[in-house]
Amino acid sequence: MPSDLNKQIFGPFTVKTKYARRLLKDLSSFKYLFLSGSHAEFKNFLYSKTMVPTGEGSQKWLYYLTDYRKIKKDPFNAPLPKYIEMETTTLCNKRCHICEYIYWPKDEQVKRHLTLDEFKHVVNQIPDLRWANLTGEGSSFLNKDYPLMLKYLSDKTKASIWLVDHLSDITQEQLIQDVFPFVKGIYVSCDAATKTTYESIKAGCNFDNVVANLRAIIDYKRRHKTPFPHLTFRYVILNNNMHEMPQFLDLLNSIAEAHEWGGSSSYVEFTGLLFFPEIEHYFVDEVPQAIIKELLKRKGGIDFQFVHAEQKRNPPLERCDAWMEPYIMLPGYVLPCCSVMMSNRRPFLRHYSFGNVFEKDFKELWRGDYYSRFRKTVLDPCGAVPSLCVGCRAFQTQHRIDKYGIWDIHK
Repeated sequence: MPSDLNKQIFGPFTVKTKYARRLLKDLSSFKYLFLSGSHAEFKNFLYSKTMVPTGEGSQKWLYYLTDYRKIKKDPFNAPLPKYIEMETTTLCNKRCHICEYIYWPKDEQVKRHLTLDEFKHVVNQIPDLRWANLTGEGSSFLNKDYPLMLKYLSDKTKASIWLVDHLSDITQEQLIQDVFPFVKGIYVSCDAATKTTYESIKAGCNFDNVVANLRAIIDYKRRHKTPFPHLTFRYVILNNNMHEMPQFLDLLNSIAEAHEWGGSSSYVEFTGLLFFPEIEHYFVDEVPQAIIKELLKRKGGIDFQFVHAEQKRNPPLERCDAWMEPYIMLPGYVLPCCSVMMSNRRPFLRHYSFGNVFEKDFKELWRGDYYSRFRKTVLDPCGAVPSLCVGCRAFQTQHRIDKYGIWDIHK
């Protein structure tokens, strides 16, 4: 959910017109898919843009007018979701300073790849899957089965597939062979505008490779006259990279015209840090007005918005819709959303998960008492805060904890 900081900076009317302009940007993508003859891809891409609650690439234009109203009335019996996020590996060869991966105590989390057979087992439990984000705490392309997962999911469901990646390791040949045929959008994790700052934050990543891959993607899209993949940039705001935010917009504008990055979801997300104690010293409580003014001078280039950039402005928990988008953490644990991730508390997440898809069918877990009660409790403004949601970095929870307490399923 975009931060209310956007309304303060751009004004409520401008924020609404931004969404309208983004809708127009997608018309070329809808036309491209429709004329390509793949009506299933067209249908699922349209669905992902209009009905997926919070996922990468979604603009949820119709979600609040349809599904959300029904679910709000009866969250206990919410229908099986048609969208999912899944962790495909917990192995990584990088040492990014703000990632929980490098702070995991020994043996706290199994480090391995999800296998193709395991992936198929999960996918086959969710009928009518229309959108998926295949990203985890590791580096996905280290998993040799990862390209096969993308292909399997695309061939079987024609779902709109999105992924998050730093684009540092992947080769241009891999992009052409393993990504472009199957993926509708990529969220590029890039937290700086210069090589020195970037490589000091994302230790082990290569800034020059990232820029070269971005140029290659734009070149591919130009040569093939395709809007895909849509590219979004996720820039995590830190006290040691905040000064490069305006320069980052300049970098992107030097690579491509604003419309060439893709459709409605192609913009820069300046995102607040989802911190835990080990990285709290990087946290920025408020974006300085001087930087905001510099960003606004870049009008006419790639669009940008703030996401959870100032947590004091987060909406209350009862407005959460992220729980409609389940996240499956290795090895198979079902969680309500991706917001509970990146908190460096894997044993806690396993303990309070709704169960494991390798032990029970996802449908059985979704309709089980724990998951059902959780959905109802989250949406109740007079209800206790579920343990999984305590301290959420996307929504305010403390006001409800103070008044109604914490709901602990294990007590």
